[in-house]
Amino acid sequence: MSWKNVKEHYRIGHFVHCIGSGYVSEIIVIEPDGRLSKRYDGRGGNEDLARYQQEMDADPVKLRELIAAPDTFTASIPVYTYEGGDVVEKQCEALGWPNVTHDGCMMYANTFSGDKAWIVAKAKENADIGIKWARERVEETEKKLIEARARLAEEEANRAKLEADFPHTETPEDAR
Repeated sequence: MSWKNVKEHYRIGHFVHCIGSGYVSEIIVIEPDGRLSKRYDGRGGNEDLARYQQEMDADPVKLRELIAAPDTFTASIPVYTYEGGDVVEKQCEALGWPNVTHDGCMMYANTFSGDKAWIVAKAKENADIGIKWARERVEETEKKLIEARARLAEEEANRAKLEADFPHTETPEDAR
């Protein structure tokens, strides 16, 4: 989706990767087919947001054209981020928050940088935190499994004792 074309045509002063602000990142969401899947609901009385939406609604064909047309950028600065174990290089016109990569990703200060080594360190730190949390979850799950198996063994022992003590007793349905 061509985010820059949309931002420039509608004179959008908000952040555009979708239309949002620093506090709410998805105020208006435009699908690739030009449909608004999330609409500004008027809360807060923001005239600019209302205008963007009204103009988009007034000419959906134009909105689809803008989305389909390739963006043109004045600069292509390398910027790095990570996705799981992959360090990904993207391009942008200007580094840092609240700027957006050419492909429309908001460059949050803790996940994007022009310094690849810094991103690698952040990715490793994030992976270490993920390992810690996953390890704690595994330990918690194993402890619950041990408790559940002990409970199962206790119930099986109760049933076995009852069978041994009363081998020829009717079932509750048969006893009625």
